[in-house]
Amino acid sequence: MRNVSRRMTVATFAIGGAARERIEIEVFGYEHAPVGEYHDDNWLRVRVTVHAGAFSASYDAAFLTEELARFREQLETLYQSLRGQAEFATLEGQLSLLLTVDERGEVLVRGVAIDVPGTGNRLQFQLTLDQSHLRSAIDELRQVTDRYPIRAG
Repeated sequence: MRNVSRRMTVATFAIGGAARERIEIEVFGYEHAPVGEYHDDNWLRVRVTVHAGAFSASYDAAFLTEELARFREQLETLYQSLRGQAEFATLEGQLSLLLTVDERGEVLVRGVAIDVPGTGNRLQFQLTLDQSHLRSAIDELRQVTDRYPIRAG
C-alpha cells in the first residue's frame, strides 16, 4: 500500500480548515474483494495527513469501515448538542482523535498519529477549531461512508 498515488483518491474527509490545523483522510478503496468474512471485507486503504502547527505527517494506513461510521455518528451528535465528545480510534492504533467542545463553542481536537502499527513513530497533537468545521467534516465523512459502507460478513 505504500506510495499510493494521489490521483487514485476516491473519497476524502477532513477535520479543520486552516493549512496548519487539519487532519485529512483519503480513502482509496477496500483492501480486498468481499469473501464473506466481516473483518477481511471491511478494511479500507487510506492515507492520513496531519498538519498541526509547524508539524506535519503523511502515512498510509488501514481503517475499518465501522470505525468511520461510528465516528460519523458521534460527530453528528457532538455537532447537534455541542456537548460531550466524539472519538475516533482504530483497531491498529494508527490514528486516534478525541473532539470536545468548550464553553466558547470551540472544538478541541486531541490526537495521536502513528505511522506503523505497534512500532512506529508517534505524533501527538492538539488543534483548536471553530465548530463550523464539524459540519463540513460530517458531510465529507457521510460521502465516504456512503461510498464504502460496512459490508455484511
